Amino acid sequence: MGNKLGLEEALDIAMDAELKAQAFYAQAAVQVRDPRGRDLLNRLAAFEQYHYQKVSELARSLREGEGFIGYEARAIEDVPPFQGAGEAAGVEVGDLGSEVQILTVAIDNEKVAHDRYRALADQTEDPNGQAMFNRLAYEEELHRRILEDEFYALSNRGTWGWSGMYGE
Repeated sequence: MGNKLGLEEALDIAMDAELKAQAFYAQAAVQVRDPRGRDLLNRLAAFEQYHYQKVSELARSLREGEGFIGYEARAIEDVPPFQGAGEAAGVEVGDLGSEVQILTVAIDNEKVAHDRYRALADQTEDPNGQAMFNRLAYEEELHRRILEDEFYALSNRGTWGWSGMYGE
């Protein structure tokens, strides 16, 4: 029973983090002038919304005794950009600073998300649950690498390098 309660709490934390990440990326997209940067950040906001929806579906399924759900992996290029106005689910995000500061925070957040999902995968015995959490961890890791590439491009060339094509 304690393990299930731990999983429920972990899913609540994950859902909250996904909503905050969506709001962060949506606000960051408003602050970034370069259309490539805005596109990337809006796609990441949409991706975090997708993660929130799937983790929410999983939490509901587990509460109702239906077990783990399947998870459809997506590529960032296949996710339509978020159409929000710089906020999400009532989460307010203030001024995020420079584009480099935005990327630094985003990279750190993606690392935390990756570690959270890897820990859930390691603690889950159900093969469907392991597959879902491992895929979520992989997607967060890939987002971190994309953001690190952008950090490098901005720091060394002064421009965003995002072209909308990145193999997942």
